Amino acid sequence: ILCQQRVYPMECLVADKQNFHKSCFRCHHCGSQLSLGNYASLHGKIYCKPHFKQLFKSKGNYDEGFGHKQHKELWNSKDRCSSNQNMTKT
Repeated sequence: ILCQQRVYPMECLVADKQNFHKSCFRCHHCGSQLSLGNYASLHGKIYCKPHFKQLFKSKGNYDEGFGHKQHKELWNSKDRCSSNQNMTKT
């Protein structure tokens, strides 16, 4: 979670196109302090590398492991909608 306070250049870290205070640059999962050399990001959230790997391995994909719907579920719902539309057009 970003603190929403002004970040001055001397205390600024830029990661994943976001500005962080050095003390606010923490893992979204465990809260441990990170550096530019030991983080990974996905969907705008910053993680320590061990938890990034653990969350991926927990479900075997980047979506479910990080609390999002799988892309294939989104495709299936679109396919159902388009097939329903094709049925109603005839």
